[in-house]
Amino acid sequence: MMNVAIFTEVLSPYISGISTYAEVLRKGLENRGHKVLIVTSSIHTTQPSIKRGVIRCPAKRSGNKFGYECKNINDVHVTRFVRNFQPDIIHILTDTQIGYMGLALADRLRCSVVFSVNDYFGDRFSDKSYLVWKIKTFFEKRHFCDMIDNAQVITSSNKRAALFVRMAGRKRKVLLTPVATDKKRFDYQKINHQAKMKIRQKLGLPKNATVAVFAGDLTIAKNLEFLLNIFKRRLRYEDNIHLLIVGGGTETVHLKSLCAKKHLNDRVHFAGVLAHSIMPEVLSSCDIYVCSAEDGLLSMSFAEAMACGLPVLVKEDKEKYVYSMIKDGVNGFVYKDEKEFVRYMKTLSFFEPEKRRKLKYIVRHSLKNINCTYMAKCMEKVYDNAQKAFNINVTIEKGV
Repeated sequence: MMNVAIFTEVLSPYISGISTYAEVLRKGLENRGHKVLIVTSSIHTTQPSIKRGVIRCPAKRSGNKFGYECKNINDVHVTRFVRNFQPDIIHILTDTQIGYMGLALADRLRCSVVFSVNDYFGDRFSDKSYLVWKIKTFFEKRHFCDMIDNAQVITSSNKRAALFVRMAGRKRKVLLTPVATDKKRFDYQKINHQAKMKIRQKLGLPKNATVAVFAGDLTIAKNLEFLLNIFKRRLRYEDNIHLLIVGGGTETVHLKSLCAKKHLNDRVHFAGVLAHSIMPEVLSSCDIYVCSAEDGLLSMSFAEAMACGLPVLVKEDKEKYVYSMIKDGVNGFVYKDEKEFVRYMKTLSFFEPEKRRKLKYIVRHSLKNINCTYMAKCMEKVYDNAQKAFNINVTIEKGV
C-alpha cells in the first residue's frame, strides 16, 4: 500500500475537470487500500488547515486560468503536514504554484513525482494583444516544462498530450490513463421528477424545453463561442432548445457579453460555479451533454453526464480517451461541423418522454470500467513505474 499526496491548485467547490479528477482518484485509491492526502489552495482561508485528508493553503488572486493560486509554496505548516503524512508518491495535477510546492516537497522528502498533463499551456489565455499573450504563454510554458523535467512519469487522458510535450521542446513519453466517475453518486435513477423540476426552476430553465448542458472551466480552450454561434445562426426560439453553462473561468465575462450582444439571454443560461455535490441533480435535470472543445485533454464531465444518462454530442477527436466511450448513434453522436451538430441536437430534442427514458438507461449502461476503482488500479501501475524510475536515478547519483 502507498501514501499518495495529490497536489492540485483547485478542488471542490471549484467546478473543474481537474478538481473532480482529484476527488475521484482519491476515492478509488482509498477503495484499493491506499492513503491519500490532497494539497490545494483556497481564497476562503487565511492560514493553512487540514481537514478530512485535505490541506487548504491560502491563495491570492492570479491571472492564470483558475483566477487564483497558492500564496506561499514554502509554508512551514504545510511542510509539516505533508512530512508527517510520509508520501511515497507526489502526484501533481496543475503546473501552478501548488505544483511547485509539490516539486519542492518531493525534493525535500525524497519521493517520486507523477505529473498529469491536463491542458495545453498555449490555450490558457485569449488576450487582444499578441504581445501580452506571448509573454503570458512564455511563463506558462516554463512552468509546464519545469513539471515535465522533474517528474519521473507523465500521464494524460489524451494521446495529444504527447504532442504538447514535444511542442514544449521536451522528448518524454506520456502514459495514457483513463478518466472515471463515481457512478453511485451520479445516478439519475436516484433523483425523482420533482427534484429535477425544482432544479430547473432554480436555474431559470423551462420545464418542457430540451436542455443541453456544458460543465467545466470557462476558458478559451473549451471553444464555447462555437455553441453560442450555433444558437444564434442555426437554432430558433421555436426549436425550444436551451443551453445551460455551468462553471466559471477567464472567459466568463466575455461569453456573457457575447450572449447579450447576440440576444441569446432567453435561451442561454449561466449557472456560475455550483457545488459539486449538487451536480448529479443538475445533470439529471438536463437532456443532452454538449462539448465543443477541439484540443481539450481532460474530460471528467463526460463520464459524469453519461452516468446520469445524458447522451453526448462530442467533436470528432480520436485522440481522447473518452472518444472510445462514445458509440455513435447509441449513447451519443460524434459531429464534425455545425451542420451535423444541429442535426443531432434536433434529433435528440424530438424524442418522446418514453424514448428519452430508454435512452438514459442505454447511455448509463454503456459505461464499462468507468469507475473510480478501475481508474485507481490503472494509476497504481503508473506509481510503480515512477518509484522504479526514481530508485534508478538515486542509485546512479550514489554511484552504486
